[in-house]
Amino acid sequence: MYGWTGRCLRVNLTEGKHRVEEIDPKLLDKFLGGRGLGVKVYSDEVDPQTDPLGPENKLIFVSGPLVGTGAVTGASCNVVTKSALSGTVACAKMRGHFGAELKFAGFDMIIVEGRAESPVILSILDDKINVRPALEYWGRITSETEDVFKKNLDDKWAARETYLVSIGPAGEKLVPLANIINDGFLSVGGAGIGAVMGSKNLKAIAVKGNHSLSVADGDRFVRLVTTLTNKLNSAPLTSRSMTTWGSAFFVDLCYQKGVLPHRNFQAAAFTESKGIETGALSNAFALRSRGCFACPIACLKKTDVATPFFKGRGMAPTYLAIGALGLNCGIRDLTTIGMASIICAEMGLDPLATGGTLATGMELVEKGIASRDTLKLELRFGQGEDLLQALTLTATKKGHAKRIGKGALALAEEYGQSKRFMGVKGLPMAPFDPRSIQGMGLHFATCNYGPHHLYAYTFIEEVLNVHEEVDPWEPEGKPELVKRYQDMAAVMDSLGLCNWPLMGLKFNNFVPMVNSCLGTDYRADDLLRIGERIWNQERLFNMRAGFDHTHDTLPERFLIEPIQDGPAQGQISKLEEMLPKYYDLRGWSETGEPRADTLQALELEGQ
Repeated sequence: MYGWTGRCLRVNLTEGKHRVEEIDPKLLDKFLGGRGLGVKVYSDEVDPQTDPLGPENKLIFVSGPLVGTGAVTGASCNVVTKSALSGTVACAKMRGHFGAELKFAGFDMIIVEGRAESPVILSILDDKINVRPALEYWGRITSETEDVFKKNLDDKWAARETYLVSIGPAGEKLVPLANIINDGFLSVGGAGIGAVMGSKNLKAIAVKGNHSLSVADGDRFVRLVTTLTNKLNSAPLTSRSMTTWGSAFFVDLCYQKGVLPHRNFQAAAFTESKGIETGALSNAFALRSRGCFACPIACLKKTDVATPFFKGRGMAPTYLAIGALGLNCGIRDLTTIGMASIICAEMGLDPLATGGTLATGMELVEKGIASRDTLKLELRFGQGEDLLQALTLTATKKGHAKRIGKGALALAEEYGQSKRFMGVKGLPMAPFDPRSIQGMGLHFATCNYGPHHLYAYTFIEEVLNVHEEVDPWEPEGKPELVKRYQDMAAVMDSLGLCNWPLMGLKFNNFVPMVNSCLGTDYRADDLLRIGERIWNQERLFNMRAGFDHTHDTLPERFLIEPIQDGPAQGQISKLEEMLPKYYDLRGWSETGEPRADTLQALELEGQ
């Protein structure tokens, strides 16, 4: 078997047992691996009505077939479960080296079942698999967990090659905003997954392997990898912008087009975004590049933060952190935003969901709906110290901050102000104003995981115009664009490839590399068809979990309140104009249900 290991490790924490299983090759043909395989197995084994924090829920870690092979950016591992925040199927994207090390350990997938009686760490080190007591790690921040675990290993060289995924205090306390952390930085798209891991008393998973992987046509594979690497190294965005600043370079462009949100999406961050451009990022932090496995871009930026309030080491703020923890909370100071981002990583909080929740609380205070006396917590737009204190208290469920930890929707509903919740399907909005970027707005409304931008990179065309000139304010052609990028992201996630190279390469460029690795003869359309199958599989799970077409919407603010200033002034979301065409392209009914002929064509009958 090329690329894939064909093996799954199933761990039952209740019984303290594990076994190795063979993966059905037919599933790999239909779902590739990674996200697709994880979603399929999860859908087959878990009742959609299951309590996310109950022992019947499962947690699946799964790497794609190209991970660890040396394929360009072949590093992505996905974590699939039911989100404790949204109640939808959830899939976190883990970058770094954990996914490749899982393959070197001899597994494509880990399925975690049940619940341990006390805290444990799952250790998979050179074919030695055991569940270790983890009481000494419980309560520790994520970086400390990783450091202590490696120090406790006898072989210090082996410790350097061991990679961990862990939860922080937020996951231990079952805070719905909790995420999981791998290789020292946040997994993306993982709101609520950290709480699921905590509900199983699973503090961390450590992996190290010494197995090798094989590809079908090694000579051709190496030539193609070299060609794609050279293309990425010559494309402006992937060779300069991303390499120098990471995704934070995007702030400048989104500012110019009026896409950045301000003060819980009450306005576009136009004049307010001055001072947080890429040049200011370089002045605020000493940036050190770090790349994921087999990635020539090295877009991750490490830095140190040292202030009287906080001292720590971690990743410099990304576009998501600057938007969600910064401008959407009315905060422009990059040092404060950097501290907030690192605190989220150490405490195991999802920055998008947490930033959106705090922004919701700030608007409630601004409008006089809530007060410091009722919140028992200082939350004001533009006040960085309030933000940093709230982050720490929320993660530890101290005082009244545990109300914040339930999420933005729950907080807004507590005050009878659900209209102040700027999100979809229970998850706060990624920092792209859907009034000024129409395709992203349609994606936010229809995304199976909630309004997260990394499951359909429409901004590559709508803002960057990498492959085609697209007007972000026009709804025409956006249903086609959104469907294509949603299916494309599903394929890339399932293969284990990062989506960022799409800023320098076309999707078709990857196909020969995939075939030379796996020994297949896919065309681009074949792979996109698999992506469509995966998207519909997720849709079917959510429908059985209680979601329907009424959840494919945006907050009223975006539909009726025009943007008041900046280049996108006067714009509203044209969602109602785009949604029927999107449903039709998907082969769904007017109420958003996949038609029988669509399911038959995708081989999903009976799902």
